[in-house]
Amino acid sequence: MRQLAACPVCSAQFDVTELRTGARFRCSCGRLVKVPEARTHEAAVVRCSSCGGPRQDRMSACAFCGADFTLHERDLHTICPACASRISDKARFCHSCGLAIVVQGLAGVATEFSCPACEQSRELSSRRLGGEKLTVLECNHCAGLWLGSDVFRLIEERARERQVSWNSPSTRAAEDTEKQPTGGRMYRPCPVCGKLMNRQNYGRRSGVILDSCSEHGLWFDHGELETILRWVRDGGLARADELEHEKRREEVRARNHTGPVGPLFESAPAAGVGASGVLVARLIERVLDFLLDFRK
Repeated sequence: MRQLAACPVCSAQFDVTELRTGARFRCSCGRLVKVPEARTHEAAVVRCSSCGGPRQDRMSACAFCGADFTLHERDLHTICPACASRISDKARFCHSCGLAIVVQGLAGVATEFSCPACEQSRELSSRRLGGEKLTVLECNHCAGLWLGSDVFRLIEERARERQVSWNSPSTRAAEDTEKQPTGGRMYRPCPVCGKLMNRQNYGRRSGVILDSCSEHGLWFDHGELETILRWVRDGGLARADELEHEKRREEVRARNHTGPVGPLFESAPAAGVGASGVLVARLIERVLDFLLDFRK
């Protein structure tokens, strides 16, 4: 029996057949959705499952689209997320309550990876990242997110171009999230390889400290990804890159203007001659003077 569940905030529908009753997953709008207990029943056909039109005078076929109303010819293996009626797997509308059946996909499929932030061993679940056609892993306990390196690079590029779509959790959704206890471990293990991850200030100036595995990806505590993408969209990463480049230019200039104090550097360089050219010329002069003195 295929079981569907609908988000109470945005009404998005998900296939939760693989999840146990009471399990939770996060909708793309940010709300945590709980898998309900499956209590099915067969209901009278009052609407067409193909077009949603009302049934008239117990007709055997829909007066609007001609679809057959005969129940025994239907494969009633799907549970309506609104009224729990058994409906066809191919139904576009519930034949009992008329709800449009639009399934977005599998919801919060559990994986073998464990959350690096929670003290207790908790499985990460696969979910879609907001409006993007990208998949990330999420802990349904602390709401942290694990992004593979390639996935993060892609959304980082889109954020630079201000094209990334990220639906931040609403206030109500944030209240549904179980808070991670404070005082946890400083260095966290990578969910993929188990090695302790490095901690770094993203972009050197964002103020968001991320856990990263150089081989596999990055871990974002609840709210950190949203903060970083907003910072990138506002030009923070571009400004940080420019400041870093300016710092390196200053270091190069400082090295080029630093050297031993002596007769070679007492005279001012000729116009149009760089510091490196003057240095080479002076060195050649000193070598020639040394050879002449040696021959004497």
